[in-house]
Amino acid sequence: MGAAAAVAGLGLISGKLFQRSLRRARDDHSKRPALWNRFYSIDWGETTTNNYGFAPAEGDHPQRFQHQMYLQLLQRLREERDVRPGMKLLEVSCGRGGGLTALLSQAPEIEATGLDVAHSAVDFCRDRYGESERLHFVQGSALDLPFPDASFDVVLNVEASNDYGDRPRFFREAARVLKPDGILLYADTVKQGRREAMEQDLASAGFQAEFRDITGNVAEACRLDSPRRREVIRRHAPLFGRVFLKRQLENYAAIEGSAKFEAFAEGRRTYVMTAASKAA
Repeated sequence: MGAAAAVAGLGLISGKLFQRSLRRARDDHSKRPALWNRFYSIDWGETTTNNYGFAPAEGDHPQRFQHQMYLQLLQRLREERDVRPGMKLLEVSCGRGGGLTALLSQAPEIEATGLDVAHSAVDFCRDRYGESERLHFVQGSALDLPFPDASFDVVLNVEASNDYGDRPRFFREAARVLKPDGILLYADTVKQGRREAMEQDLASAGFQAEFRDITGNVAEACRLDSPRRREVIRRHAPLFGRVFLKRQLENYAAIEGSAKFEAFAEGRRTYVMTAASKAA
């Protein structure tokens, strides 16, 4: 009994130390790449798309809400531009690539590059999807994109920019690698009262943007998808995380009842989407 209590005590201490390291990573963005590399090194099974999702969603795919977020952005692109053969798209922070490949399944004309800061994510994408003239993957930073000026027709960024530590710099980099008539397809959360600052950051980088508030669609997707997300955590999260970081994992996934979900439901956090045009 004493030995078991000692082990439990050590585990609790370790859990608190790990939580402290997560908080440091949250506050010090230079630590985020290593954290994401560890995250994508975990075997998440068939889960390949990492966003809160959009409802209603088409089809019956287990990740249909996450895929629908990408399809909504594709719809926004079609509203702004003709999707033509050879159109070049860059997704910044592609993760495990599920969202990008869902978009490409509905837009075979597009030639895509997926970039992620985590080499484990890039390795997974190369193994899972292969590479071709139409699709390939690159490791790199969102704040220093490894591409020449005016390389792409479209830059895609889904629910990642809050993690960069310097969102205005990312917007400037996106503008740099876009062609003169390029489009930034962008979706992310913003705290109450910060939307105007985000709009100003886009304008300062040279974009004309009109935001759509999709918070209700995102909150509904989180509610409907909560049972699947709980099961993913139960089956694939490391034991240490399930034991000591259950609340943090459920909050990260915005599972119904979590602080993140309640922030969406109560309007304290907004989810916005735009197809921002690069100003002439």
